[in-house]
Amino acid sequence: MLFNLLIGSILLGAVHAAIPNHWLPVALIGRSENWSMRETLGVAALSGFFHTLSTVILGVLIGAIGVELSEQLESQTRWIASLILIFMGLVYFAVHNPHSAHEHVPKGLSGRSKRAIVGTLALAMLLSPCLEIETFFFTAGTLGWPAVATLSVAYTAITILCMVGLTALSFRGLARLQWHWLEHHEKQITGGILIALGILNFFIEL
Repeated sequence: MLFNLLIGSILLGAVHAAIPNHWLPVALIGRSENWSMRETLGVAALSGFFHTLSTVILGVLIGAIGVELSEQLESQTRWIASLILIFMGLVYFAVHNPHSAHEHVPKGLSGRSKRAIVGTLALAMLLSPCLEIETFFFTAGTLGWPAVATLSVAYTAITILCMVGLTALSFRGLARLQWHWLEHHEKQITGGILIALGILNFFIEL
């Protein structure tokens, strides 16, 4: 089950981190403020760290519920976790809105001091945890604290790597794909990943 969760968290973390509002504003601000590539990527990494920090803190709290549940309902935790994943996947399909947009990064930062810009970006990311991944933390909790820790490290690493990588591409003017399509369909993709993982988790224990 842990292997399934890791694959799912990598896919979900990559999809979420690829949303333009996670990395494009950093690249645009870096260019407009004449930051070097190194400075811009450093800010992207810092923003990604604070984004994952709040996500992991919330995830650990939710994972604790899974740990408690596994101790009380040891024989039923596998199918309960699978049903929760499938249910949350269906919820994300139901609330899908192709016209919605993520607003993780506040506007109007151009022209401010670098410290103010970095601080605002970090705070905005800290207050915008990735709620989609939290179901994974609950499921990891049914496997114990080592699984929660492993999931936390994997999600943090893939999120920061994706944000920094896409910021680098955008900074160089190479990110010309239609990333906004992903932004508009993120909940459908998230729902599909959760449902697929729930089904896989129910039938195959890896």
